[in-house]
Amino acid sequence: MVSYKLIAELEVAASADDVWGVIGAKDAPQFFMNALPGMFEKIEILEGDGGVGTVLLIVYPEGSVPLTNEEKFVTMDDCERLKEILQTKGGYLDMGVTFYMETFKILECGNSCIIRSIVEYKAPEEVAAKVSSLISVEGLLLMAKIVAKHVVKPEASSIAA
Repeated sequence: MVSYKLIAELEVAASADDVWGVIGAKDAPQFFMNALPGMFEKIEILEGDGGVGTVLLIVYPEGSVPLTNEEKFVTMDDCERLKEILQTKGGYLDMGVTFYMETFKILECGNSCIIRSIVEYKAPEEVAAKVSSLISVEGLLLMAKIVAKHVVKPEASSIAA
């Protein structure tokens, strides 16, 4: 069994609370669906209200690998500004990955903050060799950039760019 941890960080010229207000919001799935046209075919809430325990069905555009998966919000910590999303069905699990988790952690840095995006997964060596080229943190980083664009005030965007 091999474990992987992929991390990307994005500094944002906005408060950690403002960024968490988007990522930690109960309507975050709908926000990302609307803000990233083409990234998702559909995001459907199967269970829950957007908080801990919420189960989502994610459908990606035709030709994507994987095409669908279900994921569950397992941590939503307002104090730590931490959101952990566990893939529970389909997706990389159908390809032999035994554990797949995505995490957003918002770190306060004075008047700005850092969005730390993390993808962690475990797989048998032979499976890891096949899926490692498919799994990256780029999707989470794109989501972080959309949040940053949403919360940064227009007059500050030239500083953040």
